[in-house]
Amino acid sequence: MPANLEEVIEEAASKGIRWAELEYMDLLGTLRSTMTSLNLLALKKSGSFDASSVGLSVIEWSDYTLKPSPDTAVYLDKVVRLLCEIWEPFESRRSPKDPRYIVELLEKKLEEEGYRGVIGAELEFMTLDKDLNPIASPAAIPKANYHNASPSDPLYNFRLSSVERLEAAGFKVKSFHHEVGVGQSEVSTESKSPLKAADDVVRIKRLLKEEGQRQGIIVTFMPKPIAHDNGSGMHLHLSLWDDSKNLFYDPDDDYAELSQLGRYFIGGLLEHIGSLAAFVAPTVNSYKRLVPGFEAPIYAVWGRANRSAAVRVPVYRKGDHSGKRIEFRVPDPSANPYLAFAATFAAGLDGIKKKIDPGDPYDKNVYSSKPPVKRLPRSLHEALDELESDNSYLQEVMSKEALETYISLKRDEASRIGSYPSKLEYDSYLLI
Repeated sequence: MPANLEEVIEEAASKGIRWAELEYMDLLGTLRSTMTSLNLLALKKSGSFDASSVGLSVIEWSDYTLKPSPDTAVYLDKVVRLLCEIWEPFESRRSPKDPRYIVELLEKKLEEEGYRGVIGAELEFMTLDKDLNPIASPAAIPKANYHNASPSDPLYNFRLSSVERLEAAGFKVKSFHHEVGVGQSEVSTESKSPLKAADDVVRIKRLLKEEGQRQGIIVTFMPKPIAHDNGSGMHLHLSLWDDSKNLFYDPDDDYAELSQLGRYFIGGLLEHIGSLAAFVAPTVNSYKRLVPGFEAPIYAVWGRANRSAAVRVPVYRKGDHSGKRIEFRVPDPSANPYLAFAATFAAGLDGIKKKIDPGDPYDKNVYSSKPPVKRLPRSLHEALDELESDNSYLQEVMSKEALETYISLKRDEASRIGSYPSKLEYDSYLLI
């Protein structure tokens, strides 16, 4: 991986590339970019943009700078793509609303506590035709398509070509398969540091959508595009390490080989799960996924091998030191991965700091047993209410300015989208 921008430019030029694409993400999770010639990038070492047009600043203080991160270089389609740091006017300071900066602050906090965070994501998504119908075989039925093989799997060739495109961009795919829903797939990313893992999610989502476009397929990471079928999640697999070992692993724990530190981490997730939802399930549509019966969590419980719980402890193999982790199942792929990863780790660290007991594990199907515990928010507005009242655990990771801006933007989004009647509302209420 190139160590500096000059090396990136030299390598790009050696490949016959003449243009650079400077990528950055806004607070709401929209990936944005601007193109510049390789020659101009070599001269200026940065790009510029109007931050007021993307919700990162006010109109009277909007001349922001993009500083490329050389280790994010991807050489693809006659252009080199670079994710960037966001800097305020005069390059006076790093923008506190830069999502990548928020994750960097999280990693600094982890290091100060003596930890190294590791995270991998399972990205689920739907593939639709131009009429917004799922790409499906004639025999496909909802909730019955897990691990379909060709010829029953109409997405087989799409996944093969997608893997080739991802590998050409330097990504290693752990697994890629048909999921439970009609027209639904899941791709699993490598486990990395929070920043690198979030960068990967951003890039992989874009590459999959581009490959779909090449094939006339709509790839959507909308959490619940199809009623009465499973929605799409972004399950996060998390662990904490010191210099030599996985701190979540305890071979003497009979239940799940999970350490007490791992239990406290889960306690933090469950304690803050309502406010966390505002980051990890951040759209109006997200709460159409978080309903009973579709493998999405609705209660703040944890357990081993329990996919109806909010937090699952995988137990595939006994004695798996390096693989011991917890799976947080609330997040969905509409989330800004930088904010979602930072907030999730911050909540877990708060659990460790305060020694929050997650309670007894729950080994029943929560949909049929309905445990007497905290329920997840039922709407984006409710999640934002929780965030406004429970955010102290985020103080060292997210500035007050960034938090208030995020809440304001999301309030506007929830009110705007929530004010539109759906077709089903017309069907149900038009003649009353």
